[in-house]
Amino acid sequence: MNPSVSALTATREHFIHQLVYFDEQYPAFFDSYLSGLQGTERAQMEKLVRQYSETLVSLLEKDDESLHESLRAVVLIGSRADVYFEDDDYEESFTVVFPSESDPDRNRISFLSPIGRQLLFAPPTQPLTLDVPSGPLRIIVRNIRYAYIGGFAAE
Repeated sequence: MNPSVSALTATREHFIHQLVYFDEQYPAFFDSYLSGLQGTERAQMEKLVRQYSETLVSLLEKDDESLHESLRAVVLIGSRADVYFEDDDYEESFTVVFPSESDPDRNRISFLSPIGRQLLFAPPTQPLTLDVPSGPLRIIVRNIRYAYIGGFAAE
C-alpha cells in the first residue's frame, strides 16, 4: 500500500526540518547533549549526524515511490522499528526520536542513546548485535515504518 501524496509531502517536510535543525542548531545541540564528549567519542557523534544529514539529502532527491520504499528499508529519526530479541523470543517496537522527545514509557528512544545510535540506519531482516551494558543482544529489525511524532523546538 502506497501512502498518499500528502503523507509523502509531509515526510519530505519533516526531513527538511531535520536538516535545517541540524544546520542551524548544531552548536546548541552538541552543547546541550554532547558537551561531555571529547576526542574520538565526540568525533563519532559528529560523524553520525553528518552521515544522517547526507542520508536525508539523498532521500529527498528520490521520487515518491522510491522514497516510500526507502522509508521501510532503513531506521531514521522518526522511524518506528519492530525489534525481535532472538535470545528472549520477544518483540518490542521503538520509535527513534530527538533527545528532547524521548519517552521510555512510550518506547521513544533518543537517537543519541546507546540503542538509538545502533538502530539508526539499521535495515529490516538483517541480524544485528546491540552492545548494551548487560552484554550483547542479538536482534532482528522485523519491520520499519516512518512515523514521525515530534517538533523542532530549539534545544
